[in-house]
Amino acid sequence: MLNRYFLACLLPFYLACNMAAATPKCPPHPIRLDFLELGIYYKSERGIAAGNGIDRDLVDELSRRSGCVFNAKVQPRARSWIELKAGRIDMMTATLSTPEREEYLWLFPYVRSHHIILLGPSAPSTLHTLAQFQATRSLKFGVIRGFAHSAFYDPLIAEWTKEERVRTYADEAHLINALIQGEVAAATSYPGVFQFYINAKVNPNSVRMVDWDKGNLQVQGNFAISKTSFSQAEAHEWGMLIKAIQQDGTLLKIYRKYVGAHEAQNMLP
Repeated sequence: MLNRYFLACLLPFYLACNMAAATPKCPPHPIRLDFLELGIYYKSERGIAAGNGIDRDLVDELSRRSGCVFNAKVQPRARSWIELKAGRIDMMTATLSTPEREEYLWLFPYVRSHHIILLGPSAPSTLHTLAQFQATRSLKFGVIRGFAHSAFYDPLIAEWTKEERVRTYADEAHLINALIQGEVAAATSYPGVFQFYINAKVNPNSVRMVDWDKGNLQVQGNFAISKTSFSQAEAHEWGMLIKAIQQDGTLLKIYRKYVGAHEAQNMLP
């Protein structure tokens, strides 16, 4: 009993030491970070860094715990990739892992989600399945430029691209608008994201939601750190800080601001 009490007393100090050890050293200049306009993850007007959402709250917490200054902005993901490869961006939120990206990024998971399919007004009301969409070659599919999706959807999108069935857009807002306007019949999105860009009063039944990935493949959103800007040891410290934010319950609290308790728990990586 005494040993259990002794260990219980030591636990807060152990956690505090771990968190302290994970505190990164700030670079000599503000950290250049790009957000992605993506509903509950980040929502703002173009170019305004204040915004709000899960990613904004996470970056604010990273800044508070590390003492580092972030110079953040939001821009189309395709532009972010150009800037990052040119050495003008140090970090990015909401990044999926691919073999190519792992060559120039350190990636640290902070969220899980699942792709859904949205069917717009130009999709026939009888269309529900992937097989039906595959067979109707006149229907277009919309994606965000510079986006990766999942091991299930990326090969399909590559196939449709060869068939000239894919149209690309700068961000989620433009993609959903194109879907509602009938430029594309279908698109991928995430729960809690597309709803931000649909005016329910004007378009109450404009979009149908279906799930073509019957394997329910989860995707991990990562906090991305440039290998040009940070060494492996430096990036590891940031990864440890993100892990500490998860382990002490702060990340879950952030999720609960934007989704229900059950969904928030399922979002943890």
